[in-house]
This record gives sequence, C-alpha cells and structure tokens, in this order.
Amino acid sequence: MVPRFSESGLEGFMPLNHRFGFVAQEQIQLDDRNNLSAMHIARTVAHELAHGVFNLRQTFSDKNFVTLPQGTTGNLMDYPTSPALADRYTALIKIQWDLIHNPISTTGLFDGMEEGALSSEFKGTPVVFLGDTAIRKERLFIYNDTSKTVKVKFETADTSKTKVAFQLIITTEPNNIKLPYPKTGCDTLVFNEIKQIRLDSIPNGKYTLTCKVKVKTLKNKKEVESEKVFTTHFFIRTKKLEITTELLKSIFANNPDTVRLGRVARAINKYSEQFGLVNVNRMSHFLAQVGYESDGFKGKSGEGGCYTKTNTNWSIWFSLTWKERPFCNNCNCDTTLNLPIQRGSKKLKWTAVECKAEQKDCYAVPDIFICKKAGKEQDSLFLSYVYQCEGGNGNSSTGDGYKYRGHGAIQLTWKKTYQAFDEWLRNNYPKVYKNVVSNPSVIDKDEELFVLSALWFWSSEKKNKKLNDCADLGNYEEITRVISNSTKTVEERKKIFDKLIKT
Repeated sequence: MVPRFSESGLEGFMPLNHRFGFVAQEQIQLDDRNNLSAMHIARTVAHELAHGVFNLRQTFSDKNFVTLPQGTTGNLMDYPTSPALADRYTALIKIQWDLIHNPISTTGLFDGMEEGALSSEFKGTPVVFLGDTAIRKERLFIYNDTSKTVKVKFETADTSKTKVAFQLIITTEPNNIKLPYPKTGCDTLVFNEIKQIRLDSIPNGKYTLTCKVKVKTLKNKKEVESEKVFTTHFFIRTKKLEITTELLKSIFANNPDTVRLGRVARAINKYSEQFGLVNVNRMSHFLAQVGYESDGFKGKSGEGGCYTKTNTNWSIWFSLTWKERPFCNNCNCDTTLNLPIQRGSKKLKWTAVECKAEQKDCYAVPDIFICKKAGKEQDSLFLSYVYQCEGGNGNSSTGDGYKYRGHGAIQLTWKKTYQAFDEWLRNNYPKVYKNVVSNPSVIDKDEELFVLSALWFWSSEKKNKKLNDCADLGNYEEITRVISNSTKTVEERKKIFDKLIKT
C-alpha cells in the first residue's frame, strides 16, 4: 500500500507475471456516501494480484481471445463505470477460475495445499568455466586457449554431496559432427564442486552440458524418485562471425546495389550476436529467410498489390485463412466479398480469377482488384481490402491494410506488429529509434531498422516456437511456416541456405 501515485489516476499497478505491485490508498475512488470502502480496497488488491500472479488481462484487452466492452461485465478484471459499482465487480469466468486454480499455470502458490500436490521444485544450473569465465546461459565465447581443458559444475542451493551424471556434447561448425565427453555414457560430479575435464580439442561449435539429477518429491503423501535433466548450452568461436558485402553479393546476385548490401552487412554484424546468431548454421538460416523475403535485401517500398489475371499467386488468396487477432468486429468491415469473421478467422469469398457459366459455387475476383496498371493506387486498393479488420487493422477505408503491409527485411505485417516493434525499438535502441507506426516505410529505407525489424521478429517467440531452436534442429519447414504462414516456398529458401552454409 502506498499513499498515492505521482501525477496519476491509477488505483493500483502490477505488471503481468510480476511478483510485486502497488495499491494507492488515497486514489481509490470513494463510494456514493463519500467513504473509502474496505471492499473496494480488497477488490483492487485482488485485481492487481490477478495481473501479476495469474497473468489475467482486463476483459476489454484486445489481446484476449474475446474482447468485451469496458464496464459491461461485473468481472474482477473489468473497470466499473462508477465507484459505487466497484464492489459488484468481483466475478470470474471459467477460464479465469481455471487459471487461478491450476498450480501448473501459476507460480506454485497452491503447492502443498491439496493432497496430491508436489513438493517444492528442485532447482539447479549446469555451469562451464572457460578460464576464469563462468557460463550459465546461452552466449558466444571467443576462445583461443590451446590447453584443451574446461571445468564443469552443478550449482544448487542443496548443500548435500549428491552425485550428478553429466555429459558435454560439442556440435562442430559447420559440419555438425557431434563430439561427446565422455565418448560413451556419462561422467559424474558432486553438487557445487568444480571438476576439470580434458577434451580432445575445443573447436568452433555449439557446446551443450547436460546434468541428470535424481530428485525426490511427494505425491499423494508418498515419496517418489524421478530423474530431472538440466541443460546449459553456449557457443565457442576463435573469432566473431562476420558477414561481408562480398558474401551477400555472391548469394543475392539479383541485387546490384553494392552500397546497400554493405550497409546491411554492417548492421547484421553490429546486432546479430545480441539475438543469438552466433554460428554459421543459425546465420545461414536467418540470411536465407530474410534474403528471400526481401528479394535479396532490396529496399523496396513494401509489399506490392498488383495481381494481373495471369498472376500465378492468386491461389494464395483463394486458400488463405487469416487468424491474426485482434479482429475488429465493430469497424464496419466490408463483408460483401469477405466471409464474416467467425470462430476466430477470416476468409475471402474469392475462388477464381474468372468463373465459367457451368461452374457452381464459383466466386470471381471483382474486376477492380485485378491489376491493369501497377502503382500505389492499385496496391492501396487491393491490400487495404484483403488485410482489413484483423491484426489491429481498421476497415478498408482506413488504408491500414496498405500502410501496414510487408516492410523491412522480414516483411512485418499488421498494425499490431508495428506497434509492438515500435515499443520494443524505443525501449531498447533509443539512439536509432524512428516512429514506425506513423511511418512504416522508414524500415525499408533505413538499413539499421531494416535489419533490426527482422532480428526482432526472429528472436520473438512465435506460435510457441523459437526460430534459433528451429535452426539448430534444421527445421526449414517450421521456420518458413512461422515467417510466411505457409510452406510452399520451403525449397526456394533451402536452396539459398545450402549456398550459404557452404560459403
């Protein structure tokens, strides 16, 4: 509890998934009798805890599956329309109730309260020492020592002398040969004790230290023993991985702008390590994908919308179903030619460029959307229509579909994406910040933003997938699906990757 927030009307504040928050007692609105209600204070505390401990959002948040108008629900996560009604806003819907009462989805707040609950989770961290440097999480380490020795340790708050089975696997770069230590089975060490091991070599590559610990938990009042696995991985190189103008020029020969390729290469070298692009494999996957998306790193002014009658890409629009929340159901969306937004998706009615008389259930593309003359007017007409009312975009009359079409090295799309990138850019790279919401095309012209937009998207977890992890597994299809919502162009992207990995 604090007296009040400076220059703010907030009654409380607690960010999602945080373990602390504030309630401003003097700013909680008085009831209809001009009294400070204890119930209102309690409700405010519960509301803020729901944000922090259980990750619940306001009912009117556009990030929910369903967005409800503010002040209409009586829900704990809604805002009442007046202070007098605050005490009535305490209800929970089933999904909220389930989240709060499911220990797996929370912080373990209810562990041990019910029969069958597990005891406190055992925690530990595998550590590798290179010289005097301790490595506990993914990073790149430039290392030229010829001693061939490293030290390993399993750190834990447990002070017992429990033994840990461990194995260190080196995946060499670029040929992906696996070199395990020990060569068969596992070696052992003791909790919190450092052990020195000698390797045959310390080559460039990915190093993965895996520790296996037997832990005991209580289940249904009985002690159960199980094996828990802990992993730390990192990368070693004798020198930092750098991209050259010559490399990009040799792979993306369709781009004659050597000056631009040089600026792109310098931007990649400046930022790539911060986003985990620290070995040849990951970098090759990244360059193949963004090079394909941007047609060889060209600074074109966004995605085009000129589709002639003979364009072979019409099939994409006929089959594509959009699922980019938030949908704008109250934006006067043009449903004349779109199937209504329902069950969380949107689809065009179009099934063919032209329909023959004998074809049943055929819906031809309206003539105004078939390109006769390429240009901004046609691009705006087409893209404003097909991208309307989803991903934060307004209806076709707003022009959001055209404005927030694909820009940058990875072709960012949707207004919500530009809003998220803009906030991230402002908070993390203020020196190069430019407002990409008001002017999305700036990321095509500014090579640093061109690259940063792709690195941001690449490192953001999408559809429960991390693209660096997919690259480590060689999963071309999944990377392509995450980036383009389709796998039709996997082979073209893989051909670029194959060239890069051999260079």
